[in-house]
Order: sequence, then structure tokens, then C-alpha cells
Amino acid sequence: MGKEEVEMSSIAEHHEGQATHHGPPPPPRGWRRLLYPGLLRAAWMVPLFFGLGSAIVVLCRWWGGWHPIWFGEIIVLIGALTAAPIGFLAGIGAFDYWVRYCIGAPTEPEDHSRHGAYSWRDYFRVNTDHKVIGMQYLATTIFFFLAGGLLAMLVRAELAKPGMQFFDNQTYNGLFSVHASLMIFLFVIPAFAGLANFVVPLMLGAPDMAFPRLNALSFWLLPIAGIMMLSSFLVPGGAFAAGWTGYAPLSVHQPMGTIFFNMGVQWAGASSIMTALNFLVTIITMRAPGMTFWRMPLLVWANFTTSLLVVIATPFIAGSQFFVMFDRVMHTHFFDIGAGGYPLGYQHIFWFYSHPAVYIMMLPGFGIASEVISALSRKPIFGYRLMALSLMAILVLGFSVWAHHMFVSGMAPWLRVPMMITTLMIAVPTGIKVFSWLATIWEGKLNFATPMLWAVGFVSMFVIGGLSGIYLGAVPIDIHTSDTYFVVAHIHYVLFGGSLFTIFAGIYYWFPKMTGRQYNEKLGKLHFWLTFIGFNLTFFPMHLIGTQGMPRRVSDYDPQFGNWNLFISVASFFLGASTIVFLYNMVISMRRGAPAEANPWRALTLEWQVSSPPPIFNFDEIPQVVGNPYEYGVPGARHAVLNGDRAPTEEEIRSH
Repeated sequence: MGKEEVEMSSIAEHHEGQATHHGPPPPPRGWRRLLYPGLLRAAWMVPLFFGLGSAIVVLCRWWGGWHPIWFGEIIVLIGALTAAPIGFLAGIGAFDYWVRYCIGAPTEPEDHSRHGAYSWRDYFRVNTDHKVIGMQYLATTIFFFLAGGLLAMLVRAELAKPGMQFFDNQTYNGLFSVHASLMIFLFVIPAFAGLANFVVPLMLGAPDMAFPRLNALSFWLLPIAGIMMLSSFLVPGGAFAAGWTGYAPLSVHQPMGTIFFNMGVQWAGASSIMTALNFLVTIITMRAPGMTFWRMPLLVWANFTTSLLVVIATPFIAGSQFFVMFDRVMHTHFFDIGAGGYPLGYQHIFWFYSHPAVYIMMLPGFGIASEVISALSRKPIFGYRLMALSLMAILVLGFSVWAHHMFVSGMAPWLRVPMMITTLMIAVPTGIKVFSWLATIWEGKLNFATPMLWAVGFVSMFVIGGLSGIYLGAVPIDIHTSDTYFVVAHIHYVLFGGSLFTIFAGIYYWFPKMTGRQYNEKLGKLHFWLTFIGFNLTFFPMHLIGTQGMPRRVSDYDPQFGNWNLFISVASFFLGASTIVFLYNMVISMRRGAPAEANPWRALTLEWQVSSPPPIFNFDEIPQVVGNPYEYGVPGARHAVLNGDRAPTEEEIRSH
């Protein structure tokens, strides 16, 4: 028996005795309660670490003879945005195990008391259960989705008619900058990580992620990053206002809010890298016996390739933000052309991450769409191996197209045509996926439940976003439409019609598994149709006004675009209101929904072969994978054998 099987057997044995296990012990009483890991300890450790960080700044400036000794912006950077978050993480207990290890303290026996949720309080603690962490991710990202959506509605309120209505230019710039940053760094990327956190270990037949404590830490970095970005509105000068791209040298000379963006991206990026490394090790080393790479579900393939993208690309955006911060705080000249700096260098570094980031925000959605479409069409996924290989092709080609964002930036002209060619080439593996989904649906026994509506809606909207991307990938058209609302329409058809539609598909598809309750189907379908109609009414007209010359990122515009902007603003409020249906459905269904079956979709993948919600350690015994996960309609086909089950004999297969 291999090492992994021994570990999984011991976990299964622990699971058998978990009926008498009721979560973490009660905290101590008296003053010792202040030393117990949790929010109370964090309440005094945050100001303590802020004071330590500030003291280091003051001491260094006094030692170096720099005046003033108390320099507010550096105090905020080191004390509030670096040291205080570390104090928060230490306070809630995210570092306790590693600190004991580093100082040589005796090892405490692992009783798994912080693994699994036994009450609502366990969702507000450091928890090592991947299912709890997945739910923490989703709840947190939905909060930031609502915050980002509210900022978008404020933007549309300002643009409802020409002239300045509610905000000055700087405030308006801050609104759309924080909106985009929250939606990208605090919603789309971590929402996919949350769904994958819950589902991928179950799909692999694993008891948990490879590094449960690192998994817990990676989640708690997220609220730090999100609160940092939102709190930038409260500092003198307002929020960061150079767009989510933060182009230098503009961002270097913005008010103090810029450093909140610089550091928020660092915290969110660190979270992404930790999660990606965890997924890679989990997928490579913790697959159930018999699960070869060619038997993995496509969602696992999607998260494998996404994690490779994150690990390779994210350090580049971290570097770009550090350079901006150094130019601002330490008076370096990375992007100061007067002192020999290279302003275009920022854009090259930034987009070398941020175009792969588009695929970081898309590939998990591709995997979700594949799971939903295959299960609810009752057909094997068309071209499974080519679907997996196309994910790898996107991974490789994704690093060769970044400069198509810079066709009008003044970069070297010879770069344009090669980047145009690679941009058009990357449409090929994406097109393979679209045609495979259509072929899977073709002549299937379609079940248009809510997840299927979102998945089919995703395919249609993503095709529109992809086609506008082909236009923008062509140099002559891009020169005409660059920095217009055509680009705004394109990115929203890709990230809203693409990423958000698949996030909703995943939430509805796995809602019974995550909660043990069934959502309200009528409300789910109402949510889809309200969103689908509101989305198209909001963003499709932007193609038209963009080609007519309506510039993006402006708070006032030519009156000739007034009627279209009023229409778009009204539609955007309709779109925002559709989210109320989703929230109501989720809350009511979690509390009073009908009990869910273990496998309401009759799916073959491993997560549907256990109870809803799953046991604390996922499986009572090690699953044995014996076939492909998508053999719907194939007599006698099995993906895995578990729980005392057995594979059918040849005679039984022939009898069917």
C-alpha cells in the first residue's frame, strides 16, 4: 500500500469516529481568552503590529537623518498596509502551527478540531477543511461582487446624461478604478478558486487539499486585499484613480489611495499563488487510484492549467506594483523618462501578467461549462482529449499575445504584426472548445435546468465577446476603437458573459452538494433571464457608440451619445436589480430549501457519489477510478467504484 493510500485510510478511520467529534474546544476563560486564536486576539494584535511597523519607520528615518521623521504616507504603507494585516493573520491563528514549528516548541497532536464546520461560527475561524474554505471564498467574493456592482451603478448614474451630475472627475475615476479592481481581483479570480476548493478534491477522490493550513491562509489574505481597496476612498485625495491597469507614470503621481491599490494587489496576488501551488500539488499527487490524467474531469484539467498560469504570471504584476510604489515612496525612476526611466516598461510587465489573467478568469469557467453541459445533455463530452489539450494550448499561447493591448502605446512598430498573428492564433483552441460544447449538446437529452441555462448563455455570450476580440486583435481596427466603449463592451462580454455566467452555473450546479438543500428552480430561471436580458441591453449598445467614437473612462461626453447612455444606464440598473433574485434564492434555499439528493443531476464524477453535503473527510473509503467521467448513455459505464460497490461483470454489461 502506497503512502497516499495509508494517509487516506487513516483519515477514513478518523472519519468513522467523528460522530463524537464536535469541533474545536471552548475557548479558555479570563485573561487567557485574549491569547486564544480568533477575532478577539486579532483585535489587539492589529494595533500592536501597526505600532511596531510605525516604530520601525520612525527609527529608520531618525537613524538616516531623514525629515520629517513621522512621514504619513510611509507610516500608512508599512504600518497600516503591511504590518497590521500580518498582525490580523497572527491574531486569528493563521501562523500558529508554523510559529510553534519554527521556535522548536513541542508538536501538538492533530485532533482535527479546526477541520470542518459544526456551527456558523466555524466559518469565521481559520478552518482547514477545503469545503469550509470554498464556502468562505464564495461568501466573501459575493460581498465584493455586490460592492463592485454598486460602484458600477454609481458610474452609470453619472453617465446617464451629458454634463457633471454627482461626482467630480477624480472621484469618478476612483469609482470605475475600484469597481474594476474588485471585480477582477476580489470576485472573478477568487470565486473560481472557491468553487474549485470545494469541488476539485472531491473530484479527485482526495480527503482534502495537499496543504490544508496554506489553503486556510490563502483565503484570509482576500478580505485584507478587498478591505484595503475599498478603504482607499477614505484617505485624503480619495481612491486610486488610474484605472485597474494603474498605468505609470500617471499612477506614480496620484494621491495616497494609489498605495492601497499597490498593496491590495500584492495581498490578492499572494493569495492566488498560494492557492495555485496547492492545486498543482493536490492534482499531481492526490488523485485516487486509477485516476490517470486522461480520466480527470475537465474542471480539474481547467484548474491545473489555470494554476500554472497563476504561478508563472502573477509575480509579474507584483513586480510592476512594487516598481510603482518604489518610484512613489523611495523616489526611484523606473518609469520617469526624465531620469532615464522607461514608461512603456510598466505596460509590458503589467500585460505580461494581465493577458494571461484573462485566461485565469476564463479557463475555470470552461471547465464548469464542460461539467454542466455534459451532465445535463446526458452525452459524453465531445473530443475530451482535444478539450484538455486545448487548455494547454491556451496556457502556452496566452504568454505570446500581451502587446495587443499596446498597439497605440508607441511601442516598437515591428511588434504589432507578430502580436496580431498570435492573438488570432489563440482563437483556434478557444474555437475547438466552443464547437465541442455545441457537439456535446447536439441531439442530447437536454435538461434546461438553471445551471444549463447559464452554461448555454455563457457559450452564446462568450462567442460574441470572442468575435469582438478578433476585431480588436487586428491592428487597423484596434487603432480605430482603442480606448472607446467598444473595448468596454468586449471585456464585459468576456468577463461578465463569460466568467460570471459560468460562476453562476457552478453555484447553481453544486448548490445541492454544498448545502444539502435544493435551490428554487423558478427563481433560478428568473434570475437567469433577468440577467441575460439586462446584460445584453446594457453592453451590446456599447459596441455601437464605441465605433462612433464614444471614449471610455470619461465622466462627461458629447451630447450626441446622450440617448444611448441614458438607455444603457437604465438597463444597467435593471441588471443590478436581477442580483436581488439570486441573493433571495440563495438565502431562502439554504434555510428552507428541500433536502437535496446525493446526486440530483445523475452525474458520474466523484463528488456526486457521496452525500450532500459531503462527509467531513469526503470519503469513507478510497475510491477506485475505473473509467472516463463522461460516459453518459454508455451501458454499464462507470467512473469509479466505492462504498462497497463493484464494477459490473461482462455478462451484466451484455445483458443491458
